[in-house]
Amino acid sequence: MIKWITIILGVTVMAAGLNTLLEPYSLVTGGATGIAVILQSLWNIPMSVTNLVINIPLLIAAFKLSGFSLVKDTLYSTLLLSLALEITKVLPVVQTDLILAALFGGIMTGIGLGLVFRAGATTGGSDLAARLINKLYPRLSVTKILLVLDIAIIGGSAFVLGATPAMYAIVAVYVVSKIIDAILGGVDYAKAVFIISEKSYIIGKQIITDIKRGATYIKCKGIYTDREKGLLFVVVPAKQISLLKALAESIDPSAFIIVNDVREIRGEFRK
Repeated sequence: MIKWITIILGVTVMAAGLNTLLEPYSLVTGGATGIAVILQSLWNIPMSVTNLVINIPLLIAAFKLSGFSLVKDTLYSTLLLSLALEITKVLPVVQTDLILAALFGGIMTGIGLGLVFRAGATTGGSDLAARLINKLYPRLSVTKILLVLDIAIIGGSAFVLGATPAMYAIVAVYVVSKIIDAILGGVDYAKAVFIISEKSYIIGKQIITDIKRGATYIKCKGIYTDREKGLLFVVVPAKQISLLKALAESIDPSAFIIVNDVREIRGEFRK
């Protein structure tokens, strides 16, 4: 229940920011919602419709590649975001200048996305597209694909909506990324997680199945308890931390979990 309350709150805040600050000032922050802002500004096509039209084919492709269990949360979040975009249409546009619209629109979008990511879901769009491309071309990292997609969308907005809003949109994108990092509990794109539990091997197997991340298992012994345990070492993107902790605690509520920032990663790591 808490998970879905978090997702609903997240998409509502995000939709409110789009309707009151970003779209009225033609500020495109990338992703499906960025394309939605462009189409709304040019031809008055509702953002909710564009969000669905872009995401449904991506979700179908993801379903065929990975199965429903891995896309269901994104499907629900996408539907909820479109609903929230329609509901928050009634909110009045904030009368301000471009820099404040970019700053506060970025803050609201960052809060919204951060809450959705914290609940272990996404709103689809370029994030989902990047993961699909990564599956087809594993040598291309998700982060690089996301960067190219978002640059293309923001660059495109400069041609159709003007260079000035596009430049301010970059400010909004920066703010969004920082707010998401703050909500997820860090400033890095990756976290190193240590899990100590008598069921750590089972947790590791479940991480591989549900989160599609590798894990290293080390047998160890608790000095205080004098009992055999397991130490699990996992590196995940920051936005998967909440999902990882929830998974571990669902298997062993008494699991001892340590989360550290990762400053640098060498070797193969899917961002």
